[in-house]
Amino acid sequence: MVTENAWFAARPSGTEDVYKIYAESFKGEEHLKQVQAEAKALVDGVIA
Repeated sequence: MVTENAWFAARPSGTEDVYKIYAESFKGEEHLKQVQAEAKALVDGVIA
């Protein structure tokens, strides 16, 4: 997912029942934490 101020990508592990989230914010550390939390909620909602 890409927005004007950030992006994230999620991918499943090939060996474990987990996924990884890669993210970047162009606005700073606090925004990055928000992006990561929202990405986790979105992915959890899709795979749950």
